[in-house]
Amino acid sequence: MIKLYIWQFCCIYTGKLLLVLLVLNMCLTKGLVFSNPICTPGSFQCQVLLSDLFDRAIRLSHYIHSLSTEMFEDIDQQYSEGWQLIIKAMNKCHTSTLNTPEDKEQTLQLTHEDLMSLVNKLLRSWPQPLQYLSMRAPNNMLQKVKEAEEYTKILQGGVDRISGRMLTDLEDYYPQWFGPVNVTVPQEDPHLFPVYHLLHCFRRDSHKIDSYLKILRCRMLHANC
Repeated sequence: MIKLYIWQFCCIYTGKLLLVLLVLNMCLTKGLVFSNPICTPGSFQCQVLLSDLFDRAIRLSHYIHSLSTEMFEDIDQQYSEGWQLIIKAMNKCHTSTLNTPEDKEQTLQLTHEDLMSLVNKLLRSWPQPLQYLSMRAPNNMLQKVKEAEEYTKILQGGVDRISGRMLTDLEDYYPQWFGPVNVTVPQEDPHLFPVYHLLHCFRRDSHKIDSYLKILRCRMLHANC
């Protein structure tokens, strides 16, 4: 009889212990799931903060502009004497058809949607020219060109995500590039003039992209810009 009571007690105790362990295991599992979610595209729980998206985009845009400046300065040191005058005379890049603001004051007058639209159009207008540069730029510049090409693609993806969060519809239109400029230059290495011209334009446009994104971040996150 005593043995039967002992056996029943052990069964009841073991059952309760197993139940407690099972509940604890479920709680720990849920805790792990909530603290370390498995992200799926479009999942609300896994949305990255808008501030983080802007920070990443601006780090990229700043670096791209730094690369474009370095590349242009490298080639400008060698050919600036005559080619800058030609560039000024032409005063035209393939993105010149875009109605961009002339100064900061005009930039600040644009809406969020207009600024994001300009960033998108400028970015989408550069894959082909950058691909051309990757084939025609001097060897000492190729690594920087390839970096700029790759980071521009990544930045475009970031801008698409930001515009989605801002509920901004981006137009498909962007300025087309119809090939390198055909200009006769009275100087050595005339085949490098299209490279010089594109780098001049890329530096200008990358500065605009970087500036517009910084203004957008300030407006969206601080509302006092």
